[in-house]
Amino acid sequence: MEVSIPRIIVAGTHSGCGKTTIASGLMAAFAECGLSVQPFKTGPDFIDPSHHTLICRRVSRNLDPWMMGERGVLQTFVSATKGADIAVIEGAMGLFDGVDGSDIASTAHVARILRAPVILVVDAHAVSRSVHALIKGFASYDRHIRIAGIIFNRISTDRHKKMIGQEEIVPALGWVFRQQETKVKSRHLGLFMAHECDNLKNAGSLVRESLISSGCRFT
Repeated sequence: MEVSIPRIIVAGTHSGCGKTTIASGLMAAFAECGLSVQPFKTGPDFIDPSHHTLICRRVSRNLDPWMMGERGVLQTFVSATKGADIAVIEGAMGLFDGVDGSDIASTAHVARILRAPVILVVDAHAVSRSVHALIKGFASYDRHIRIAGIIFNRISTDRHKKMIGQEEIVPALGWVFRQQETKVKSRHLGLFMAHECDNLKNAGSLVRESLISSGCRFT
């Protein structure tokens, strides 16, 4: 089964690094440029897809090799992307975190099935040069995974950005400064559904501006 639609996976180094904000922002930015964006979420999560659906106006689908099998992931992806211009897939947890500590159903597993490039979201809070050691480890851990670029999240100042930017292991696609208002609200049972909060309404402009400032273009 051939997958031909342009696609990217937004993965994180760990849970809480900001990948929901970045993924939702990319979806919104592409949609605002007139593209039909098909959203996905790896794993069985139903909360993040509610935000994707609201942003893209296309129902977000789950891609879970544990429950669907690899063929099921492919079939779901091909079926859901009919009529779309691009697919944006939000990962779960850290890039390589699968079932019971294995690779199964990890975001990396889905990336291999779809042969999709990965944009890695890196939380740069309270770290500078050391972040490159982390990136080098992720980039070399699985040679079948192509990490196409990095989006640095929670940059505190221009000086902080400059310190990190002195080296580059993987191309830096964007620098997102700390924006507390873009976080999805949480409660004791988990995150709020899309109809319960609008914290991601500015994510598109936030991410678009951060990527454009790094030389990327939206067309």
